[in-house]
Amino acid sequence: DIIQFGGNWPDYKQYLEPLNGYLGQQLMINTPETFDQNALVPATDADGNLYAISLGTNTLILAYNKTMIEAAGVALPADNMTWEEMIAYGKELKAKLPEGVAPFVDNGTNQANYLSYFYTQQGTKLWTLDDGGKSYATVESAQKWLQMWADMRAEGLIPDADTTATYGETGADNSALVAGKAAIGLIWSNQLAGYQAAMTDILGATTLPVGGEDSYVIQMSQYLAISKDSANKEAAALFINFFVTTPSAGAVLQTNRGIPSSPVVRVATGVGASKTDAAVYRIYNAVADRTIPQGPNLPNDQEFVNELLLIGQQVAYGQSTVEQAAADLQALIERLAVK
Repeated sequence: DIIQFGGNWPDYKQYLEPLNGYLGQQLMINTPETFDQNALVPATDADGNLYAISLGTNTLILAYNKTMIEAAGVALPADNMTWEEMIAYGKELKAKLPEGVAPFVDNGTNQANYLSYFYTQQGTKLWTLDDGGKSYATVESAQKWLQMWADMRAEGLIPDADTTATYGETGADNSALVAGKAAIGLIWSNQLAGYQAAMTDILGATTLPVGGEDSYVIQMSQYLAISKDSANKEAAALFINFFVTTPSAGAVLQTNRGIPSSPVVRVATGVGASKTDAAVYRIYNAVADRTIPQGPNLPNDQEFVNELLLIGQQVAYGQSTVEQAAADLQALIERLAVK
């Protein structure tokens, strides 16, 4: 009756029951007071049909080694710094950190969502559904992004190329942050507890930098949908409603599937939350005025992720200039957009 999905629910749309008719009846999630309405957008098709309900939301954050930064005698990073303020903070931190520890993990090309965040700030979104699918990416945005990270590398604000290549940055087991090679790194909000469990030092968390257009994406974690062949559709809808709107269900899930989309459940689970969960809740509040709905991925997204990493490595190892890499990145985006 009920099917659980990741972000690939559109691949199975033909097997799913549209949920619009259940809104305000079995699914009491049709107002901002009961459910974050932005959480419904990514599960709605171009015709306005809602097909799935998110169990929770996830977003990118900057995790930092609180123990290390305090030992260095530097103030903890503030929420909502600008890019310029963040880099200035990194320079202050670099002067106080132990030898061999960089202020930041090199997240320039190993996390496509960070690049997408910056592009959106620049008003040059990687991919939209405009005109049936359109990219606004420019070589100028590519050059700004790649140059910023090249400058940070040259100034010792991120690890050298060899150190960066050692860590895949896909989880706590291959993280320069966890390994003590950097003080601040980009992770997903629902990874914070796992990273903390892998470390004896205490972690904190702060927001991504402010700048330009609103770009803070609150991303869906997992979805529940109803089979169109279900003989118990109303009961299935009631079950989903229970799962996403009641504090008792939220108490079981906590933030393992992301931050609850129900304000009522958020308040209930926030009471007595762990320090790591409390940090994530604080970030959600800190960025509330600059969040946007999750948009579509660039077509052939995994190829983009793989090629982006290679472009970044070529710059880091001096095999490509920033100018050439920016041109290569723009060409990659244009090629994948029509592939």
